[in-house]
Amino acid sequence: MIYSCFTYNSENLEEHLQSVARDGVQALFAALFSLPTRPSPDGPLAVLPTPSYQLPRAKPLPKPKPPTKWEQFAAAKGIQKTVREKRVWDEEKQDWVNRWGRDGKNKEVEQAWITEVPANAGQLFYFSRPDWLLIY
Repeated sequence: MIYSCFTYNSENLEEHLQSVARDGVQALFAALFSLPTRPSPDGPLAVLPTPSYQLPRAKPLPKPKPPTKWEQFAAAKGIQKTVREKRVWDEEKQDWVNRWGRDGKNKEVEQAWITEVPANAGQLFYFSRPDWLLIY
């Protein structure tokens, strides 16, 4: 329970609360205006003092995680992660198109109505495309 050193009647409670709030705000502004100031385009700014102590953390700082085997290998070989762009320039359409997926650049090879067969292609090359009509 909180006790106040001020005495007041329940009839003028609103007046009492306003006076206590006014006194608190006046004390705050008096403390702010007693600090040194510096000029700014918006008006004078109070220079706040440096904190006298640092607030403690609830938990200690996390320890840095050791690098994984892949990160160690990549660092030893000089491998850097590169992100490929999702869109590429299509010379025929003169527009940016997706690299993969619907209307992607990879669909040009899949939807070509004629495909060059390499000289070293075996019999399985012809059966790798189920949508082709095979005529013997």
